[in-house]
Amino acid sequence: MLTPILIPAYEAEPALAETVDALRRMGFERIVVVDDGSRQPDSLHILNQLDGVHLLKHAVNLGKGAALKTGLNHILLTWPDACGAVTADADGQHSPEDIAAVAAKLAGMPGHLILGSRQFRGEVPWRSKVGNRISSKLVKLLVGTRLSDTQTGLRGIPSTLARQLLKLPSNGYEFELDMLLAAKHLGVAAVELPIRTIYLNCNASSHFHPLWDSMRIYLVLMRFTLASVLTAVIDNAVFAIAYHSSPNILVSQLTGRSVAVIFNYAAARKAVFLSRGPHRDTLPKYLLLVTANAAISYLLITLIHDRLQAGVVAIKVAVEAGLFLASFLIQRDLIFSRKQGEATDWTSYYESVPPTAKLTRKYSASALVRMMRAAGLMPGAHMVEIGGANSCFYDRLTREFKPSRYEVIDTNRHGLDLLARRASSEVELRQESVLELPVDPRADVVFSAGLVEHFDRRGTRQAIEAHFDQAKPGGTVVVTFPTPTLLYRMTRKLLEAVGLWKFPDERPLLQDEVRQVVEERGEILEERILWPLILTQGVVVVRKSPVTAEAPQRVNISVAATTGVEPRP
Repeated sequence: MLTPILIPAYEAEPALAETVDALRRMGFERIVVVDDGSRQPDSLHILNQLDGVHLLKHAVNLGKGAALKTGLNHILLTWPDACGAVTADADGQHSPEDIAAVAAKLAGMPGHLILGSRQFRGEVPWRSKVGNRISSKLVKLLVGTRLSDTQTGLRGIPSTLARQLLKLPSNGYEFELDMLLAAKHLGVAAVELPIRTIYLNCNASSHFHPLWDSMRIYLVLMRFTLASVLTAVIDNAVFAIAYHSSPNILVSQLTGRSVAVIFNYAAARKAVFLSRGPHRDTLPKYLLLVTANAAISYLLITLIHDRLQAGVVAIKVAVEAGLFLASFLIQRDLIFSRKQGEATDWTSYYESVPPTAKLTRKYSASALVRMMRAAGLMPGAHMVEIGGANSCFYDRLTREFKPSRYEVIDTNRHGLDLLARRASSEVELRQESVLELPVDPRADVVFSAGLVEHFDRRGTRQAIEAHFDQAKPGGTVVVTFPTPTLLYRMTRKLLEAVGLWKFPDERPLLQDEVRQVVEERGEILEERILWPLILTQGVVVVRKSPVTAEAPQRVNISVAATTGVEPRP
């Protein structure tokens, strides 16, 4: 398996060697262990005896965050083709099966942060249960996302996020919380995957210190408060000085706010929300908030002062305190946060298919049959469907063509299980990502529907090329994809408005984008738009070049399967 596994280790115990051995038996070839300054002879012996790993060392203990950054940097340089990396703890808390599940999830959703979330049921050490409950509530306030396990060390980190994490200053356990903040404000959606909760010897081998490390973690959550307090001190001090010189509330308010805003913008952007959005996007929105905040503050101060005749400075402090939470929420969600790139929940979709989809599928299946026949596909063919979990085409295609072999490739285990219940024993189900498929050109026809549009432009190219890598020379490739006609855009807007749109990461593709890729690998036999579907679908049927020359080398790339990464066509 090509997804790298990263394990930071400090004073490692035998559980580390057992985890590494199990991962190697499961086929993981890229395992990185970072020794964070271990000194105990037994630990050094365990580390030095590890086989088949890239062992990196710190001369001194720098902290878990520093070890993770060292490992991520090594992975980005050594395997630039990887979709990301999976981090796991060295103390045996994460089973190899769960590590593999997170790796598979990351491969299928390479633009998302995958969190292996423990369930905290049964006998769980108090420091883990209490600490996670507190941090979960605080993270909900700070990030605006409800996560059941904020302290999990089992994470699938996309390479796009990993590059940004290298710039974070935190080096201890607080790095993992900073990771959640960075993901939020870089527009990288977090997806939780339930895992087993394992604590060996009541978690005695953990190097997490409940008091000190908890303080460091929660200090991360206090950064906005600290920045706001310092801003308020500057604002009110300048306001008091200006008001003492000239008792004009408006002039004093503008003077104090103008000075304070210079400090607060830099602090909020870099230290609190870890935002790296361009100033041209964040600064105008921030200044608009400041203007509105100042106007509301001025009106309230003036109103209260006129009615109560209380001290102006005291009134200002009280008013600003009342506006604190509103300002925080606006900055968190509207100013220093990119649009969250939500992923399509395919499991829920497979469990409850809309009635309209059942009708459109019949039309799509008929269109596929007609186009495959026109391309010369004969009974007994070898067929490969990519992205076909719980395939809606399997029954019709097997009835029409009676294939000698039918393979379905998808990352969604639930969808594959649903298909297995109703399909014949001849169907071959492969839980793999289209972005990590090995070149295996044997199929007579390779097709997909509703797949390639769920990536950014580079990911879409790679997904289309994977079709040709599975088709034999002279074989047929069929790719369908939504295309942004006026009908599509109007229909989608309507469905989004009424809350019925289920594919937030769908990126409708211009036909030229698809044509540019397929023409490099074969001859277009047919190209059309399926207008009766309303959410119009483009279709291209291609004959793969019959030459046996080696195809252009293709490398796996990090993609963000989210509509927020690139503008829609």
